[in-house]
Amino acid sequence: MAKKQINLGIVDSLDYMPLIDAIESGKILMGVNLIKDTSQGLHDRFLKGEIDIAPLPSIEYAEHFKECVILPDLSLTAAGDASDLLLFSKVPVTQLHGGTICVPHTAVSSHALLRILIDHYFQMEVSYIYDEPNLGRMLQQADAALLYEDRALVARDQFAAYHVLDLGKLWKEFTKEPVVYALWLAREQFARKNPVQVDFIVSALHAAKDFGMKNMSRLVEKAKQRYNLSAETLEVYFQSLRHKFDQPYRRALLRYFAHAQICGIIPPKVTLKIWGEETI
Repeated sequence: MAKKQINLGIVDSLDYMPLIDAIESGKILMGVNLIKDTSQGLHDRFLKGEIDIAPLPSIEYAEHFKECVILPDLSLTAAGDASDLLLFSKVPVTQLHGGTICVPHTAVSSHALLRILIDHYFQMEVSYIYDEPNLGRMLQQADAALLYEDRALVARDQFAAYHVLDLGKLWKEFTKEPVVYALWLAREQFARKNPVQVDFIVSALHAAKDFGMKNMSRLVEKAKQRYNLSAETLEVYFQSLRHKFDQPYRRALLRYFAHAQICGIIPPKVTLKIWGEETI
């Protein structure tokens, strides 16, 4: 019986350009069906069984951890002093108590981090409304607005009059931990039936993350052509990303989950099911 071709999903965004560039170079990963989609699109197709392996927000893992496993030493983490998760406010953030924050419909994971920081760091009460990720439109109806990925970086350069809060940087100041935004996940049923293929993908993704970050000038040039961002902004941003998931990052994620559980965002007793390891 022929082996099943792996349906490998990846988010078609600035965050994953280092991996996409490496995979599309043809030197790292061949023989798989590479599916590029939005984070929400991958989430829906993963849960339907249409995608076998994909990076999903860590909050999504917590909600579905009984159905999937984490690929070892792979994540999307903001570990530097800059992230692409920004809150734009008309007033200093400490004055938002009783105000309204507009959040993009698709910002499930980003909204979770924002809620944790508002509740546990600032200890404020705010209301949330939802709209498309257009900063001008969002701030017509709210006191502050959340943007992420390239939209946030572009808006930071274009709208200097607003108070801008980097949520990734603030989380690091609050907890001394990095933000583990996303994990590479495999559907557990698929992984148990195809362990050799899963191990192959793990090795290939490790090689891809190394390839992407070692070719920074090429990566920045490609990103400049697609996004309206300067080379300096892109290089600083890419350098702030980490794609590993070692013990310190696992500890950071469990700290994040603990706060999310207190806020009622995720269910209790979420465990990290690492492929090839015992549950921790």
